[in-house]
Amino acid sequence: MLTEVTERALALTRAPHLLLVGGVACNRRLQQMLQTMCQARGAQLCPTDERYCIDNGAMIAQAGWEMLRVGQVTELAQSGITQRYRTDEVEVTWRD
Repeated sequence: MLTEVTERALALTRAPHLLLVGGVACNRRLQQMLQTMCQARGAQLCPTDERYCIDNGAMIAQAGWEMLRVGQVTELAQSGITQRYRTDEVEVTWRD
């Protein structure tokens, strides 16, 4: 099911890469299935090293990089820490 949903997302976004992060990235069978799907679609699977698959750290870092890349910064005094930060709640301003 995850592979099918991911394939739809790749088709919709026309993304050339699939970054696999979080706890599910540790699943070797899922990696194999996504690799097969990416090869069929002409996309590249980029699984995160297992050391970084335990939490959302890699996803948070990527979201931060994309924000910085387009000049979206937050002053330190206005920033904070959210224990259960969800990357799907980030306002995406770096894509059309």
